[in-house]
Amino acid sequence: MSPEIYRLLHVVGALLLFAGLGGSLAHAGKDGGKAPALFLAMHGIGLLTLLVAGIGYVHKMNIPWQNWITAKIACWVLLAAAPILVRKGVLPRFAGIVMVLALGATAVWLAQSKPF
Repeated sequence: MSPEIYRLLHVVGALLLFAGLGGSLAHAGKDGGKAPALFLAMHGIGLLTLLVAGIGYVHKMNIPWQNWITAKIACWVLLAAAPILVRKGVLPRFAGIVMVLALGATAVWLAQSKPF
């Protein structure tokens, strides 16, 4: 596949992830209930698509492994854990939403500026 296909899939994965996170966080913490399965599926599929497409893009573009890539993977791990942290009460819902937005913005900044 061409690098542009990987890049497009990476963006689609981000859209799926954040749509799933929005639904999951909207329902998380309400009477200890789980979010509907659709939001959980969108979250999981978005995570998988982001990871595969991101690493595929890095490989196709022959980009050497740099620290900004490791930082983006750390953002990915925290985005994966966000609904669980809110549902278990480790993070209040508002803090979870702020964390998710900050992590998304950080991941975009890392990709655009490649600071380290």
